[in-house]
Amino acid sequence: MKKQILFAAVMAVLSVPAFAGNDVDVHVSTLGYGLDVGFQAADSSVVTRVGLNQFSKTYTTTSNSVNYEGKLKLSSADLLLDWHLFNGVTHLTTGLVYNNNKVDLTSNGSYTINGFLYTGTMNSTVTFNKVAPYLGFGWSGQAKNSGLSFKSDFGVLFQGKPKSTLTSGAGGPTGTDLAKAQSDLDDSLKNFRYYPVISFGIGYAF
Repeated sequence: MKKQILFAAVMAVLSVPAFAGNDVDVHVSTLGYGLDVGFQAADSSVVTRVGLNQFSKTYTTTSNSVNYEGKLKLSSADLLLDWHLFNGVTHLTTGLVYNNNKVDLTSNGSYTINGFLYTGTMNSTVTFNKVAPYLGFGWSGQAKNSGLSFKSDFGVLFQGKPKSTLTSGAGGPTGTDLAKAQSDLDDSLKNFRYYPVISFGIGYAF
């Protein structure tokens, strides 16, 4: 079945009419470094985009009294539709994102939970809904108009409530104290169900 789906997708791309416009763009965004390929029929104001985004970064953060060393791993693929208003450069965008973004956290140093001092490690992995809707707007050239263009996108990825797991190593909290650390971590992540997307790039249509 997977091979059939892949074959159908390849045939759909190859069957794009010769008169259709195509473009490729590279961009930097809050989803990482990315590459998009766009398709557009000559008589349409809609551009279909397929893209990939990747990025990773280490950082530190604090949840209540617990310091964490974090590893942010951004990895996503998107299928988006840009509707160019009045056939111009302003577009409204909707689509779906395969969201494989995640964060790995490790406790750093000593910390206090429910009045008890711990020096053991805690490890957590934070993930999100794998398929997330996207809504946004921006400015860009159209795929059917050949040449170089600058592209921008501003929107929101509705990735759902973050899902975290928390485990304790030797010397770390257990029982109610571990549950308290889990609750504090979940509370610190609750605002990330809506992820802002800001993107700037350069594209070429041919």
